[in-house]
Amino acid sequence: CGVFFFCKGHSSRPKQRTFSLGGSTRDNSLSFSSVFVSALPSSPPASRSTSSNNASDGSNLLNQNMPSKSCSTNADGAGNEAKNGQCSSSLPTKTIHPKDGNLWLYHVESTTSTMDVAKLLVENRFIDNNNENKNDVINFEGNQPTTFLISASSQSKGRGTTQRNWKSSQRGNALFTIGIQQSSWMVGLKSVNQGMMVPLTLLPLKVGSLVAFRVKECLERCVDGGVNATEEKQLMPMVTVKWPNDVLLRVIFDSVDDPSHEKIAGILIESSQDWFLIGIGINVGYAPDIPKEGADYGRQATCLSRFCEAKSTNGSSWTEEDHWTEVSKELARDLAYDLSSWLNQPPSSQGNLAESILHEWRTFVEWDMELVLRDTEARERVTLTSVLEDGRVVVKVKDTGEIRTLVADYFL
Repeated sequence: CGVFFFCKGHSSRPKQRTFSLGGSTRDNSLSFSSVFVSALPSSPPASRSTSSNNASDGSNLLNQNMPSKSCSTNADGAGNEAKNGQCSSSLPTKTIHPKDGNLWLYHVESTTSTMDVAKLLVENRFIDNNNENKNDVINFEGNQPTTFLISASSQSKGRGTTQRNWKSSQRGNALFTIGIQQSSWMVGLKSVNQGMMVPLTLLPLKVGSLVAFRVKECLERCVDGGVNATEEKQLMPMVTVKWPNDVLLRVIFDSVDDPSHEKIAGILIESSQDWFLIGIGINVGYAPDIPKEGADYGRQATCLSRFCEAKSTNGSSWTEEDHWTEVSKELARDLAYDLSSWLNQPPSSQGNLAESILHEWRTFVEWDMELVLRDTEARERVTLTSVLEDGRVVVKVKDTGEIRTLVADYFL
């Protein structure tokens, strides 16, 4: 991120809602369905004409709101030309990560949701049935990747917990899904973890830590204190994680005693076929308004551009929106590589992997932060006291002092 940013002072910007959490049912130590919201079993492989959850076919997914002469784009920005003036329903163009031949990269300019495109890729087994040259979609080392990334510059139907609306139609934020083979977690990690299974319920915590690290890295490169229009000194924001699926920034100003905790990123985990699909949203260039009441209410949001300036382009046609879009693509590629590298680590390189995940996640926790149980009528206020070895958390209720262990609750 360092090549993209300059430091800037605080500015008031709209807020945005980010992703939340979903999943499958395959953990032996704790029912995955009790932790992940999207717990429906995977459906059988679908043909090209069969719907992929929220999408009716590949054409609707890949070409929504796109001009007919630029139906989809690859990771380098090159477009697939339309045939006979119509958008093709082919899969997005694939590139291979330069450091990892088993990490495949895809990018589209606009889609309903990157999660929908990820499911389309999986259901088609990464084979483009409309491409006459089938060798174009086959990996040099096999016919499927071990990890893949699908990113988009904008989405028309981003979603959060229990299908809450998530606004992402504007360009400039990181919108992407990383797919990992279920066997890479269930079997692969066990083989390098002294034969011990790593609880699947730790997956969102691991991903959250990776996202938090990358966000912190970006901020450290461009923030060393700043001054806004009112000359109020801005300190380096603290990057924190909120169980089980969000990344927040704790912002402190000299004239304000009570720091704000605003969302900068969130995670949605679902499953399709034999893949885990990890949807990630990072507020890079903007943070749209979040309702304070109603079905889509949530925590107010922030973004990287609140603290970092776009690099000057010396009067070219390159816009600030273009800049943040490129930053977002880089973040997506970096995080896909981070996760792929971690999953394919050598044996016992980090000792007990479950303990390592928990230790890393705990370093980003702000233990005395007050949280609200979002989907309860009373919206009780609690604080975390500990996180258990399977990823559950123990909380203390503020008003009563009651101690509870939570599995599938969500915090505001």
